[in-house]
Amino acid sequence: MNSREKWKIKSCPSEQKERLANELGISQLLAGVLINRGIDTREKGEIFLNPEKFEYLDPYLLPDMRLAVDRIIEAISKKEKIVVYGDYDADGITSTSLLLMILGELGADVDYYIPNRFSEGYGLNAKALDSLADKGTQLIITVDCGVKSLDEIKEINSRLDVVVTDHHIPGDELPEAVAVVDAHRSDSRYPCPELAGVGIAFKLCQGLWQELRKEALGDRGIELVALGTVADSVPLIGENRRIVSVGLKAIEKTSIVGMKALLEVAGCSDKKITSTHVGFYLGPRINATGRLRSATIGVELLTCDDPEKAAQLAAEINSINDERKKLKDDMQLEAEEQLKNVDIDNRKVLVVVGNDWHQGVLGLLASSLETKYYRPVIVISMKDGIGKGSCRSIPGFNLYEALDRCNDVLEQFGGHEGAAGLTIREDKIDEFTNLIEAEASRQMTPEQFIPFYDLDQEISPLEVNMEMVEELERLQPCGMKNESPLFCCRGVRGAYASLIGNEQQHLRFSVVDGRKSITALAFNMAADINDISRIDTEPLDVVYEFNINEWQDTRQLQCFIKSMGTPIGDEVEVKPDRVFLKNLYIFLKECKTKGKRVTNDAEWLSVRMRLAGIHAQGEACAAGLKIFEELGLLAVDSSGTLQLVEGTGKMNLQDSPTFCRYNEL
Repeated sequence: MNSREKWKIKSCPSEQKERLANELGISQLLAGVLINRGIDTREKGEIFLNPEKFEYLDPYLLPDMRLAVDRIIEAISKKEKIVVYGDYDADGITSTSLLLMILGELGADVDYYIPNRFSEGYGLNAKALDSLADKGTQLIITVDCGVKSLDEIKEINSRLDVVVTDHHIPGDELPEAVAVVDAHRSDSRYPCPELAGVGIAFKLCQGLWQELRKEALGDRGIELVALGTVADSVPLIGENRRIVSVGLKAIEKTSIVGMKALLEVAGCSDKKITSTHVGFYLGPRINATGRLRSATIGVELLTCDDPEKAAQLAAEINSINDERKKLKDDMQLEAEEQLKNVDIDNRKVLVVVGNDWHQGVLGLLASSLETKYYRPVIVISMKDGIGKGSCRSIPGFNLYEALDRCNDVLEQFGGHEGAAGLTIREDKIDEFTNLIEAEASRQMTPEQFIPFYDLDQEISPLEVNMEMVEELERLQPCGMKNESPLFCCRGVRGAYASLIGNEQQHLRFSVVDGRKSITALAFNMAADINDISRIDTEPLDVVYEFNINEWQDTRQLQCFIKSMGTPIGDEVEVKPDRVFLKNLYIFLKECKTKGKRVTNDAEWLSVRMRLAGIHAQGEACAAGLKIFEELGLLAVDSSGTLQLVEGTGKMNLQDSPTFCRYNEL
């Protein structure tokens, strides 16, 4: 039950927690969690804890909003044909659906177009624009795309007008459109630049509605905005927090026929909807349409007003999502088999290549492998000598910068720090693998390859009561930059451990102290425990979050276990004395026995030892390796691999000058 993670426990002065708790009338537990998130004043706390009181920001603070609104109103009044040009992910699908709904209510002649992920790719497509112009389209409104489609917009300008609404970071030059509405523009004054694409579309709807109906849009279509915002994993702070907080409640009571059908097939009807439901059940189903088929199915569902048709579309989407999960699982089995032949212990970036893997699932596979191995991952699907790849990173490794430095061997690439895509020729993959590995060594220290948990407080689950956990629910909606609070506790006592789940893959036990108990659930952790009776007999170090289980009109406090076992300690100074040298020798011998290669990199070796639960430090490892060389116990071959020499007889450590120097002998 050894943990592979470090614990990074946030801390704030008790006086600060007490002050904020008194000012807001909350517990010090919640006050500490708020302070950890930068909510450290009464004013910030009141806004954060009451997001529905947060007023929507003025849409005209967004650059070019007036130009966009005026041009669209002109198109509506002249009965011009408008086409909403969207993207094939959940953000683009909800953005498209929202604009279709609102523009339709405002009397516009409006249709939509979403490119095919596989044949057209992301962004505006020149052939598609020409085709739309040929069919009489006079105005294109982009959603969740367009800010980097400079050439495509310039070429079509003589035939139709384009209004760009996007949330991606623009390049040095903006497209020559009628308007470019993007909160990330350098001249933007908008206080919440983190809006999703659907958030920007919502602001456009607010501006249009106010001008044409002379009243506020209110929360019309807010379900769609919340769905796209959560699915796109933008920070749930500022205006996004208000959007999602109101939107989740609206989803529960939605009058949107397609949303009701989606809730039904996802098993979320009659539930209190949280960002977790959207992120794990609703969003993936909408995303699956664009990943495997056509995103138009998602738009058809969310704009459908026929319950029978909506039920059919939702069932089709559910089937597509099941196919997506199976594809991803099958691809992961292939990738894992491939990784058996990779020296993962000494790899800083994992590159896996499959023959004609489905491109729509590459990102999901990359994310899954990154989570499991805590390495930057690049997944490439090869077809006819050309590979299309999806990349995911870990904190500290800038993917975009790394790919830019490997540009000479790539056909093309794009993305940002944490996620990217690329195209590469098959004969360049080996060279690319070496270059990206070297780039990881350049950017990162070995220490950064140790996974970690950001923890709010060290506290026993038994110290918290139902009222305190109910109060923590005021942090909802949780997501990026407002993650669910995580806690830790050392030396927890467990009892009544059992296996649960269809495949006995989960664990359930009680945390006890002789007087009180609380149910603990550890999902998908059964495989990590050889003998579950150890839970009942050995103290546990746990990372967990609280949950309230509601069943048959009863409410029970429980905790979800994220990690069990001894956390990896911070690096501390270790002297290369007899104890350390014994541990180092045992570690090297075990690696040799298991056929695991060890390189002549003391810092990397120290990280591997710490991951194995051994106190180690780079300098001590370097000294230890030198001592073993001096004693004839160790050799380094031409590839930089350490070779342990056994059977040399009894050694006297004092025969090593390095040992004597470090131990002052």
